[in-house]
Amino acid sequence: MTTIDDGNGFDVTLATCKADAQATVLAFTGKKKPEVEESPYLKRVLYKPGCQHDRGFEIDEKLGEVECMACREKLNPMWVLSQLARIETRWHQQHAQYQLELARLAERSRTKCRHCGEMTPISRG
Repeated sequence: MTTIDDGNGFDVTLATCKADAQATVLAFTGKKKPEVEESPYLKRVLYKPGCQHDRGFEIDEKLGEVECMACREKLNPMWVLSQLARIETRWHQQHAQYQLELARLAERSRTKCRHCGEMTPISRG
C-alpha cells in the first residue's frame, strides 16, 4: 500500500496489484465538500437604513454621482439604475393592465342598474 499527496493537500491511499499493475483507491482521508444549498444564483442584499431613498435622485452626470434628494447621501449609480428600471417595469405592467381593462369596458354597451336591477345603456360622455 502507498499513501500519496494528490496535489490538493489530500492524502490518498493506494493499493497496487502486481498482477495487472493497476492502482485502486482504498481510502480517502481528505475532507468532504460541503453540501450545496439549493438557492438562487444571484441574491439581492436588502438593507433597512433610515432613509429608503424613494423621494428622487439628484444626478451629477460629469462626476458620475447620484445623491438621494431626501437625505443627501451619495448612492451607488447601479443601485439607482436598478430602482428606476424596477419602477418603469411596474409602470409598463400597470399600463398594459389598464389598456386591457379599457378594451374590455369598450366592448360593453349595457350594465345592470344597482337600483332597479334592469339592464341600462352605459353613457359614454
